[in-house]
Amino acid sequence: MSLSEDRRIPDHVTVAIVGAGPAGLGVARVLRDLAIPDVWVLERSRIGQSFLRWPAGTRLLTPSFPGNVFGLTDLNAISYDSSPGWSLKREHPDGGRYAQYLEQAALAFGLNVACGIDVLGLEPHGEGFALRTDRGEIGADFVIWACGQFGTPSDGGLIGAEHARHYAAVGRWQDVPGDEVFVIGGYESGIDAALGLARAGKRVTVLERGAAPWTNSDKDPSRALSPFTRQRLDVAMKGGAITLIDGAEVIALETEPGGIRILAGDGRSWLSPHAPILATGFASGTAPVSGWFDYDETGLPLLTPQDESTELPGLFLVGPEVSHNGHLFCFIYKFRQRFAVVARAIAGRFGADTSALELYRANNMYLDDLACCDADKCLC
Repeated sequence: MSLSEDRRIPDHVTVAIVGAGPAGLGVARVLRDLAIPDVWVLERSRIGQSFLRWPAGTRLLTPSFPGNVFGLTDLNAISYDSSPGWSLKREHPDGGRYAQYLEQAALAFGLNVACGIDVLGLEPHGEGFALRTDRGEIGADFVIWACGQFGTPSDGGLIGAEHARHYAAVGRWQDVPGDEVFVIGGYESGIDAALGLARAGKRVTVLERGAAPWTNSDKDPSRALSPFTRQRLDVAMKGGAITLIDGAEVIALETEPGGIRILAGDGRSWLSPHAPILATGFASGTAPVSGWFDYDETGLPLLTPQDESTELPGLFLVGPEVSHNGHLFCFIYKFRQRFAVVARAIAGRFGADTSALELYRANNMYLDDLACCDADKCLC
């Protein structure tokens, strides 16, 4: 296995997985269990690089707990036989520690991971693909796109966005200048920014364009604030440093002598002494191969029931952008349940034995019937 730039990658591989985060490593492990040969994970930087770039203090929203032995796999694990809760001794690991878990997992699973290879695009070639990289061309029978979204921050189309600083560009909240900071966006990253800034001793105003996410009672954590975030927000609000304003659709930022004027569509405005923080989400991580995916009205890739591109057979997607019938798979414990679906589709085209996948089903890591997602299972 390789975790560096030193080992030469074959000119042609069976499966090229682009991205060495939880999605890429997780699906590589399933393919290993099916004995699919020549599976390589290609990473342009380091294993878990997106997590290494998180702002200091940002933690996984879902709790880690080593319940695997009782059939309750750690929510942040990428396999049924690993647990970041056990290996890191943390319930909500920060980005650096979670990247450490991912590297440990790659080593433990014996995966082929090549770092320092930037995949710039791909083209169909014969019965497979030709991947264009900064180190030459690599051929593959199948490609699994496993890039996350943290590396593609979005400014939400905001006029004057260059006068702000995106959440993804912050290293430490205490380094943000000024005693008063405005945050544009009130979902997870916006509230996490507010909490980090308040801990750093700053006064924070959060401007959310829609209805207040902090009061949303949706039972799907992909559409409402997580319990971990709500719990921390409840405590922080008692300190009086955070002001939450909903229904404030920010449309533009303008500079003026006193700072940055934040303009809302309803005529309201606020003066930020320094650059506000944009918590306006992230664009698609599929940008380098966007020509080979079709997208829905929300910008999510359209996929077959096997999470394969509807435009190019043999190109699959894993990770937080997977969605089906309105169901979002943006948490690790959600999108990991689709690894086996992709692995089965690839193995089936080789005529390979897929009986090993039943172990994934037994450990709630194989979701191929989405009807269960429609049930209301939270009565109280």
